Amino acid sequence: MVWVGLIQAYLLMTIIAVLLVLGSGQVNARKWNVVGALAHCPPLIAALASLQVFESMGALAIVRVAITFHFVWLCLEAFAALYPDAALGVE
Repeated sequence: MVWVGLIQAYLLMTIIAVLLVLGSGQVNARKWNVVGALAHCPPLIAALASLQVFESMGALAIVRVAITFHFVWLCLEAFAALYPDAALGVE
């Protein structure tokens, strides 16, 4: 069951990534940055909520890498969504 869940999660993230790449070429890509930021929330929440489980399995180092990865990308996407758009004359 875990394998099926992982396959579903990775396929969903792949679909979101493809949509983000296609949407980034639009004039107003800010909404796609918000989608990208939100896409990193579920895996980050799941990893943080399961820290004790990963610790009991001896996999805390691995999950820390995943938490760092998703946290960094969440911050980058949020920054891109909130950054003023120079094309609108805001500098």
